[in-house]
Amino acid sequence: MTPRAFESTLAAESTDAQNNNVAAAAAAAQNTVMYPYFVNRTRFQSLPVYLDIKNGKTRKLTLVRRIDGDINAIHKELSSHLKDATVQIKSISNQLVIKGDRSKEVREWLTKKGF
Repeated sequence: MTPRAFESTLAAESTDAQNNNVAAAAAAAQNTVMYPYFVNRTRFQSLPVYLDIKNGKTRKLTLVRRIDGDINAIHKELSSHLKDATVQIKSISNQLVIKGDRSKEVREWLTKKGF
């Protein structure tokens, strides 16, 4: 008889949790902002922002990969956010290349955007 009581409490808790998740999802849907681009996360759920070091460790480049949608829109917004950085588009691979080690700033910016 005790397992039945345990199952019923679990079922009641899971129903409450599902109701809370539905309410949270509905609230999140109302606060959703639509962008003309999307930055997919990696399979380990990290942002695809990488530091590339070239020329005998003297040249540092920040790469943003896995961009879907309008790459020109994200280029324009990221260029305005990083005022003094040079941002280039690699249109064949849908990547952005930023001169310098700006990976931390780019990750923070993408996180604020909700990616």
